[in-house]
Amino acid sequence: MGEDPPNPSPEEKSILFKPMIDRRSFLKGMAGVFGVSLVGVGKGYSNTDKNEILLERVPVTIPNLPAAFRGFKIAQLSDLHSSPLVSIDHLQASANLAARENPDLVVLTGDFIGHKIRTFLAKYHEFDRQYVDNIVEAFSVLKPPHGIFAVLGNHDFWSGPEATQYITDTFSKGLGVNWLRNRRVELQRGSDRIQLIGVDDLWEKTFSLRKAYQNVDPERTRILLSHNPEVNEEFQWNSGLSAELILSGHTHGGQVVLPFIGPPFLPGIRNKKFIGGLVEEEGRQTYITRGVGHLVVPLRLNCPPEVTLIELI
Repeated sequence: MGEDPPNPSPEEKSILFKPMIDRRSFLKGMAGVFGVSLVGVGKGYSNTDKNEILLERVPVTIPNLPAAFRGFKIAQLSDLHSSPLVSIDHLQASANLAARENPDLVVLTGDFIGHKIRTFLAKYHEFDRQYVDNIVEAFSVLKPPHGIFAVLGNHDFWSGPEATQYITDTFSKGLGVNWLRNRRVELQRGSDRIQLIGVDDLWEKTFSLRKAYQNVDPERTRILLSHNPEVNEEFQWNSGLSAELILSGHTHGGQVVLPFIGPPFLPGIRNKKFIGGLVEEEGRQTYITRGVGHLVVPLRLNCPPEVTLIELI
């Protein structure tokens, strides 16, 4: 047997693999989304209405799933982007949709707010604690028996350390959220257990898959929370690590999806394979939600907001 490939540094990966998308590139892509959206502005705006939020039921088969966890329901809410463009009523509607399903577990997969965006007219998404408080108020209806677990997204980090600290502290105190910042926990049902793992955003220096997988049992079901679905690419640099299921957001499903063409831009990812839905990659199943909110402008086209209900079978 040959030796495992060395784990390259972030600088080496940027050369060997593909460069990470920076803020400017991300915003250029979103500007393109905005331009294309103008073609269908009426339909696009309607897709951001609170009454347009869809509940997506996603059964996921996991071969080694313990018997006690068959039928276990996980509500996933992601990419809330609470801001002047995403109202508390919109957030409340998404929380109510999830709560009505009586999930066993709730997971929040990042981008709770939007970092500051400057235009020649104004500033948008400038950090304001009120938008974090709006989430706590709206999500107070969520009281799953196995708790609420969360990871941070790129926009949470881009909003600065004051914002990330306020998000984590306020969610913990107001909602009892358990943060999975490169760490793992066990969930128990009867005498059976599964593992829930979370990582910081893929684009951050604090991201560490190796740290998150410390003490992970490879023989026990592993569910990974990662805001960015391209975390899949990191497994090639981390031999021996994997997950049966990864729950992600980040892409908004494209936010703008054109008939017969699909999303003309890939918001924040390089690989169209990870734009949305359930994807299999080398034995790992990844579900990428379209998310609850929207970014830059209040437009979605053929891509309604989503609350996801994962059922393990």
